[in-house]
Amino acid sequence: MTLIDAVQLLTAYHAGGLAGYLLVRRISPSLAILCLVFAIHMLANLVTTLAQLPPQANITSAFGLLYGPAFWLFVRGLCYREARPGWRDLIHLVPALLVILIRPADPWPQLAGLPLLIGYLVATFLALREHGRLAGQVRADDDRVSLRWVRQAFFAFVAIAAFDIGRSAFAARLPGLDDAGLALVLVAVTALLSALTWRSREHVRDRGALSPRGLEAGRAGAASGPDDADALADFTRIDAIVRRQELWREPRLSLADVAREAGGSTRDVSRAVNAGSGRSFSAYVNGLRIDAVDALMSDPERSDATLLTLAFEAGFNSKSAFNRLYRTVRGETPSRAFARAASARLSRD
Repeated sequence: MTLIDAVQLLTAYHAGGLAGYLLVRRISPSLAILCLVFAIHMLANLVTTLAQLPPQANITSAFGLLYGPAFWLFVRGLCYREARPGWRDLIHLVPALLVILIRPADPWPQLAGLPLLIGYLVATFLALREHGRLAGQVRADDDRVSLRWVRQAFFAFVAIAAFDIGRSAFAARLPGLDDAGLALVLVAVTALLSALTWRSREHVRDRGALSPRGLEAGRAGAASGPDDADALADFTRIDAIVRRQELWREPRLSLADVAREAGGSTRDVSRAVNAGSGRSFSAYVNGLRIDAVDALMSDPERSDATLLTLAFEAGFNSKSAFNRLYRTVRGETPSRAFARAASARLSRD
């Protein structure tokens, strides 16, 4: 067994373990599929090499056509709560099955699959953009359920795929670098799958996928404007309830929570908040939290409290999110505002 064979065996074992963990813990069936595709691909490579199968029996090139749809299904499951893989998704297997039946020589399967890969990557990008645009319409903690980490994995996935396609295309011309390039790809994919598993666990725990009702409400809010008279009237009532009950103190406040207290639908509340405040639900709630932090900074009875304590009391659940949002809204760091408020209290005393 060569070094590259050992690398493939180890990566197959690791990816299979990740798939089992994801399925047992019910974290992400789609990511489990992606891990299984990678593990079986590595085992197929090993069998082909060790058994010295003839070219017409080699089906490993078909696996390259499965990574695009598998990654897309994974991202779709992160973005939309009801998007678990089903029987209709078997249609994504058709290109790989055609390669198995026709058996074109390399690099034609990779080159023919490039348009399909680009299509899946575009669909993935659009889903991530919609989630980022609508999460803030229905969640005050949209920063916590942000899929920025998936965007980073997306670009890493594109880079790995491009490198592997190039490696396959030039394997005949640069045979000495082929095994080294393959080993690098395998290590990179294994590291990426491990990171995705860890972050997916947190995303599922925080219920970051958008429900059908959340999608409807978010789209309605995003489409509303200041000329919506009914929404403006509703906002006056909703805003009074949010301020009176201090709902913004709840770190995981959602549009559904406000709708329940205000006695309306999430769609109507989303339209009202966007039309009345001119901001998304998240920006509106976090604006109230920042106002509360400023008030607490100036309160003589809270002079012994730390800035982070005041931020958590106002409903923030992340120091980094608080610092970023405060700086965006106030145009200065919260620590500078805190020091100025402390100086003002001392001068009054």
